[in-house]
Amino acid sequence: MVGLLLALRPTQWLKNLILYAALTFNGELFNQALSIKVFYGFLAFCLFSSASYLINDLKDLPYDRQHPKKKFRPIASGTVGKTHALVSIVALTTLGFFLALSLSLPFLIVSLLFFFLHIVYTFGMKKLPVFDILLIALSFTLRGFAGEVLTGLHIPIWLILTIVFLSL
Repeated sequence: MVGLLLALRPTQWLKNLILYAALTFNGELFNQALSIKVFYGFLAFCLFSSASYLINDLKDLPYDRQHPKKKFRPIASGTVGKTHALVSIVALTTLGFFLALSLSLPFLIVSLLFFFLHIVYTFGMKKLPVFDILLIALSFTLRGFAGEVLTGLHIPIWLILTIVFLSL
């Protein structure tokens, strides 16, 4: 279980806190109803993120096993088996899908776009330097937009530009 938890890369979940930008910059962070909704959105994005990390690790398995640092990742080292990783991907994606759908259809669409973006990144775009950078920037921007969709609050344009430029 520890290996699987590490493979889910919980330290990377911090990126999903960008979903709180709309709440924070509109002075609604302590609005309980909206905060709970964004928390569930945050969880959905963490589920999709972790599923995409597992997919990436499975795809890169032969290369990661040869890499001096990545060979210690749970899937590359054999701590987490391929079957266990595949079952986890299905479970995480399914849970993320239904959680996102329970929040709203527009949020589900943004969430699936986010997940699809990560899959496209894994299966080729990360090898193309310009597209690599642009997809990472888009991924962060989608997180901010997802917070807008959940709350109905808008992020100021200067903050959206800040998210884009910082991620670039």
